[in-house]
Amino acid sequence: MSTKLISAHLAAAIAQEAAGLASTPLREAATLGVLVGAGYSAREIAGFTGTQWDHVELRLALLGLVDAGKGAMREGLLPVDLAGCIARLSEPNQQLMLNRWLRGDFRNVRHAERYALAIHGDEQPQVSF
Repeated sequence: MSTKLISAHLAAAIAQEAAGLASTPLREAATLGVLVGAGYSAREIAGFTGTQWDHVELRLALLGLVDAGKGAMREGLLPVDLAGCIARLSEPNQQLMLNRWLRGDFRNVRHAERYALAIHGDEQPQVSF
């Protein structure tokens, strides 16, 4: 168990505030990031709001999205779920995916998400036994 820098009561209030920002995913992510910085996990944060932990993880991933991706989200050009998949990639691969998405290289959002997840898998270190 990690040390918490703010009380659970205050953390729950912040998590509820973040949930109210769901229509602006980047602001929601920034608010949730405060809780992570205070020592709370995505699962703990999800428990405060009754949301799924993977929703929290997706929002937190947006914190690592390149600026061009954040701009595309703000302009409504990049769907939030795809942005979360892209944000988990290295910066060069984020740029690659963003460029390909904006050019229309994918059949649909799910196709782009699967492609981003495949790249993410390729970026992970190989474990040998």
